[in-house]
Amino acid sequence: MMPVGWILYTSQHLSLDSNISLERNENHSVGYNNVLRIYMSDDSLKTIAYSLLATPRHANRILSATRLDGQKVIAKRYTIYADCKAETLGEIVFFIYTDRINELALKNYFMDEVFIHVNCINKKIIKQKTKDIVRMFALGLDRNEISELFNLSRRGVDYHIDLAKNILGASNKSSVIFLAMNQGWLTEHQHDNRLM
Repeated sequence: MMPVGWILYTSQHLSLDSNISLERNENHSVGYNNVLRIYMSDDSLKTIAYSLLATPRHANRILSATRLDGQKVIAKRYTIYADCKAETLGEIVFFIYTDRINELALKNYFMDEVFIHVNCINKKIIKQKTKDIVRMFALGLDRNEISELFNLSRRGVDYHIDLAKNILGASNKSSVIFLAMNQGWLTEHQHDNRLM
């Protein structure tokens, strides 16, 4: 039986070139430090994902009370390492209906499903103009000022902000700015069109 859901917290960019390993994490009171990005199998896990990030000391209580589709699930946490545990890349929480699941199957699921999903998201093309518009929002310009600056309609500015929200997985303007900052959009003047 495969997981019915998952939440992935990353502190660094995950790359297919990395030598990645997972180790079971039984300690529900640590983790979630230096999180740069959160991925989840579906939006129904958003509240749980951000609750764990906001109150890590209550992680055990939050995870033990988690329900998906009205059914109680078991949470299994793993720390993600690169290069023989030399570097921590993040943490993943798998949600399953039964505790009788093969650990190797979960690790294979991570590589075959989760890892591929994350890399597809990370390879989405983003135009420099979109990054520049997000940068202007972060600097405090409003829609009208940005539309004048870039010779766009207000609707055009909204299009770029919505595009950034989708690619970054943000839910509002504040989270767009936070996630864009973590991706280096606000500090680097790059002409590479790929998401970091």
